[in-house]
Amino acid sequence: MSRTTLPASAPIAKSAPTQARPRPTVVALDPIRLLRQHVLGIIITFVVGAVLGVILNYGFLYVYPIWSGTAYLEIRSQLEDAQDLNAKELGTEESVIRLAQTEVARMMSRENLKKALENTDVQKTQWSQGSWYRDENNLFNIDEAATQLEKELRAGHKRGTQIFYLSWNSNYPEDVPVVLNAVADAYIKQTRNSEKSRFAGTLDVFVKNEESLYSQITAKKAQIQEFIKLKGMTSLNESSSENSRALEKLRDGIAGTTSELSVAESRLDQVKKKNSGVESLSEEDFREADSDPVIQGVNRDLEDLSRRYAAAKIQFEDSHTEVIQLKASYDSILAQRNTKRDEVLARNKQADLRAAINRVESLKKLLEKQVDEFKIDAKKSEEFTSNMAELGTLREQLSQIEDRRKNVSQTINNLELARQRDESRRVEFIQKAIRPREITFPQLKFMIPGTAVLLCGLYIVILFVREFLDQRVKYPTDLLALPGKILGVIPDISDDPTKPKRAETVVFQEPHSMTAENFRQCNASISKGVAPTNAKIILLISPMPDSGTTTMVMNLGACDASLGRRTLLVGANLRRPGLAKALGFDPLAPGLGDILNGSNPADIVVDIGNGLHFIGAGAPSNRSFQLLSTEKMDAFLDWCHQNYDRVYLDTPPSVVAGEGLAMANKVDASILVVRAWQDQKGLVTKLAYQLMDCKSAFLGTILNRPKNTAGGYFKKNAEAIAEYAISTSAFQLSPSGVRNEKLLPGDGAKPSAT
Repeated sequence: MSRTTLPASAPIAKSAPTQARPRPTVVALDPIRLLRQHVLGIIITFVVGAVLGVILNYGFLYVYPIWSGTAYLEIRSQLEDAQDLNAKELGTEESVIRLAQTEVARMMSRENLKKALENTDVQKTQWSQGSWYRDENNLFNIDEAATQLEKELRAGHKRGTQIFYLSWNSNYPEDVPVVLNAVADAYIKQTRNSEKSRFAGTLDVFVKNEESLYSQITAKKAQIQEFIKLKGMTSLNESSSENSRALEKLRDGIAGTTSELSVAESRLDQVKKKNSGVESLSEEDFREADSDPVIQGVNRDLEDLSRRYAAAKIQFEDSHTEVIQLKASYDSILAQRNTKRDEVLARNKQADLRAAINRVESLKKLLEKQVDEFKIDAKKSEEFTSNMAELGTLREQLSQIEDRRKNVSQTINNLELARQRDESRRVEFIQKAIRPREITFPQLKFMIPGTAVLLCGLYIVILFVREFLDQRVKYPTDLLALPGKILGVIPDISDDPTKPKRAETVVFQEPHSMTAENFRQCNASISKGVAPTNAKIILLISPMPDSGTTTMVMNLGACDASLGRRTLLVGANLRRPGLAKALGFDPLAPGLGDILNGSNPADIVVDIGNGLHFIGAGAPSNRSFQLLSTEKMDAFLDWCHQNYDRVYLDTPPSVVAGEGLAMANKVDASILVVRAWQDQKGLVTKLAYQLMDCKSAFLGTILNRPKNTAGGYFKKNAEAIAEYAISTSAFQLSPSGVRNEKLLPGDGAKPSAT
């Protein structure tokens, strides 16, 4: 009989493959959920840690107590000048930190520790009596002790201050101040010696410099005296004044002579022009000629004749003899005077020419003499000025040396003064170490919470590591990478507020429970998934045994029957049947094995009631799982397809049996049942993709029994579901279908769900 030839059967088309979700690259981890699941363990671990902290506290107090102490030192501000009232600031915070770290390094140096360990008080401490610090002769080994101290001592700088500290821990409280103060005292002593050496070295440099400057001053003074003596500069101020006055007088004389020479040359040129007739005589020349005595005598005679002539003309007529004689005399004397004047003028011109020539020659000689004298005096003045400049340079050098010597002397005085002041000390004790009054370790206030938190943290870390490494499917998020949908999540019945007794019959017997509602929601998802293909026969398969396929088949079938669908439950697990026992039927009764061996399905099927029917695995002698892959199985499925609206096949786990996957190629649809906290992710993923490759439509995955899902909003929703479902009418077994829930005698097989 072929399903394709049945007129009543509609063709079943496999739906398009569901797009596989991308596989997550990391393990999904919900820390809040993980902590909430293990909150009781965390609380217990915390309490155990607190108790352990008390025990450890008294144990360490007896076995290994630790006492600690601290010595504090201060970096003093340094003087800028010995006469300053206050020391200058050390600078920026960075400068203070750098300086403090330098001092800490000096204090923690091995040489300083060795100096401290040479102290007899340190060698008498209980700490020093340890065998690891003593040689075979019981002598204190300073090198070994210094090495240990380098590891144990702690030093640092207190930020925002100029204070640095030295601390140490010991099992003996009396030893703490002895060792710390010895190390600090050795450091202070070393610092003092270093400062004294530094002061002495600096002072020695300045003293030698002062002596050298004194020698230079003496030599420079001798050089100046020798220079003055050599240059003959006995009276420097008078010589300078005489030279200046002589040069000034010569300069004025040269200027005057030059001016007179210029006038004389102009005069000579004028005279030459008059003598050559180029230039006419001036009135001055005529007045000078008239001043000649001879001319003056002639002029007096001429004036006398002129008066007599004028008087004669008045007295006589012009033709009068006397008038004529007087006029002739007047003309004769006038001609004589003019002739004499010309002679005098010619003589005067010659005299002026000779005088002008002599004047020019005389002035030239005088000017030449003055210039020569000026050159000689100027050279002497230049030599004197040069000598004075050189002398001034020598005196300036002497003054500079004396100033340097004065500064050096002042510096020496300042160094002496600064050395006597307290501010010159770079480091000072501000608090020596004292005997510890309180123990450092252990302390109850730290041991109890510390141990509790540490143990609790270790427990949480282990939880997270285990959760991270655990490859089992635990939560719905672990199924997100699988193909198909997550059809539903069936929680453990312990998380159900209504506390149902059995998960296998929860829809039958306790339909108002939250678990039953989860099955109904899951059934709704399945119905929605098979609607496009009109699939009727659905195979449920799991990766591992005890995943809950039998429970799923029973409750999903009950949900379909309650909706009025004619539903058949088939126990197709011929290796380890459990469906019959879960329903309370005889597991040895005829079933699928007998049908595959030729029996009529209609004679074997059991009517549970309300449209729900059941076919078990069959008699043990007929349970041949090889028949599940034959045409007889195809014929049985065709019969199921004709007579029922919904058929569920309970199949064996894929990891122990391969017939489940073989049947997946014969049915209409398949569902993967995954047991939380049991099935491995890799195995589940592999099986999901194998189902995808089968001829049937892969509807999706049902996650069964995740732990600790009650909490938060889920718990509230569960309570609301339970309260709301109390009045819900649900599927009930008919009296004829109710069976004893105890296992009936048979082959001893166990159900596939707990």
